Amino acid sequence: MAVIRGEIGRRWLTRTMANPQQALRTWAHDDRLVPVPSSGAWRVVEAPLYPSIDAMCALRASGALGPVLASVREPLAWWLVPADEADNLSHRKQLTVHPRGWVLDCPHEGIGSEGRLWLEPPDGSGRLTPAAQLDATFGPAGVTAR
Repeated sequence: MAVIRGEIGRRWLTRTMANPQQALRTWAHDDRLVPVPSSGAWRVVEAPLYPSIDAMCALRASGALGPVLASVREPLAWWLVPADEADNLSHRKQLTVHPRGWVLDCPHEGIGSEGRLWLEPPDGSGRLTPAAQLDATFGPAGVTAR
């Protein structure tokens, strides 16, 4: 079941790419990162990794957790949020809202690559982290406020 869900998640992630089949072949045959532009229903919001892990715990409990990619090298996390809500987070100092079309270098969801791994992989459902909930977790009363 996990293999099928992973394949569906990969297809969802790459559906707005000019050549999604090339990305899928890359993930199928090696562990390289694939550049995926945020040109569809989602945009990327970047945050520090360790506060993001705290936020993920709170959001998972509320059922509001969407895909989150992490880098242990930087250390950063990239949240996929609805494209039409992303700019609502631009006031949060800890968060960087990337513009439409910004390229996120993604590993296969089951295998980390170059220090990156999916903490919450895309599952193909289109589930994203709502900006309001992400804002609340990074706000003054949120779990990341310390």
